[in-house]
Order: sequence, then structure tokens, then C-alpha cells
Amino acid sequence: MNDFQKGFCEVATGIIASIIISAVLSGFAEDGLIPSNMVFLFTFGGFLGAIALLFSFATSGVIFTIGWIVGAFLLKDMLTTFNFVVYLVAPIVALVIRGVLFFKNSNN
Repeated sequence: MNDFQKGFCEVATGIIASIIISAVLSGFAEDGLIPSNMVFLFTFGGFLGAIALLFSFATSGVIFTIGWIVGAFLLKDMLTTFNFVVYLVAPIVALVIRGVLFFKNSNN
């Protein structure tokens, strides 16, 4: 499996898992089993984990991230607008940061 396919599989797994976790957390919050701000904290933690994952690959990160972006775009109908923006914009920002760091390091 190449890096693009790994990225696509990762985003598909991540989106499906986040939908399930979001539904469970929302149900817990609606029933008063957890405070409603916990849903935000779990979502924010997942977002930080996704960003950390995108930056953890030294050489294959760019192709992996492109697979992530394509996967997010193809699965956009499964996501809320906010989640789609997060899953699409975060990897693009990660690519831009990687590009800036690459060019900055290559000029030194």
C-alpha cells in the first residue's frame, strides 16, 4: 500500500470513528452523563491528534497528507460543515507549514 492509499484509509477510518465517537459523546451530553464542554474537549483533542499525525511522518508526510485531503473531500457528505472544514483545512495548513519549513531549511 503506498502513502496516498495509507492517507486515504487513515482519513476514512478517522472520519467513521469520529462520527461514532461524536454520536456517543453527544448522547452522553444530552442524557447529562457528561458535561457538554467535554464533547468539545474530545473533538479538540482529536483535532490535535490528527495534526500531530500529519507532522509525524518525516518523508512520506506530504503524499500521506494529500491522500488525507482527497479522502476528506470524497467523504464530505458524511461530515458536518464544520468537521469537513477541519478535516480539509488542517491538512492544507500542515502542507503549507511543511513547505515553508522545507524552503527555510533549504536556504540555510
